[in-house]
Amino acid sequence: MKYLIVIFFLLTLVLAEGNKLYAQTPQGNVMIITNLERAFPENGSMAEFDSLTHQYQTKVWDKNPYVISHRTVRHWWGHDNRDVIEITEVKTWEDIPKAMAKSNELFMEAWSTKEARDKFNKAYDKFFTGKHSDEIYQEVTFKK
Repeated sequence: MKYLIVIFFLLTLVLAEGNKLYAQTPQGNVMIITNLERAFPENGSMAEFDSLTHQYQTKVWDKNPYVISHRTVRHWWGHDNRDVIEITEVKTWEDIPKAMAKSNELFMEAWSTKEARDKFNKAYDKFFTGKHSDEIYQEVTFKK
């Protein structure tokens, strides 16, 4: 039994290290894509939505050192006008949790009281149904 455990451990170690040989080194930046379903509240306007989105952009995304770029786009033309897509670009996979933690920190600084955060969240959240999806992509790069 002792030898079986040792052999199992060594085999696991070899396989784990062997997988690194086949892994490709990441080349491009990482894109976090969030697709949100927009609601159309009677007590809200696109001007209000744009203003709230701009506030968050300038107070959080633009100040986040881990975020290379961030865009919020809303559906403009086609069969389904409910899509709002957020595209956040970071350098590496490891930067994702750092960027999210820093965004949370910047949000807490920008809206420094619980009342201010609740007011902003209530105003912004009314524009969404709660349905969304999150995906992470890596930029495609080509070797020359």
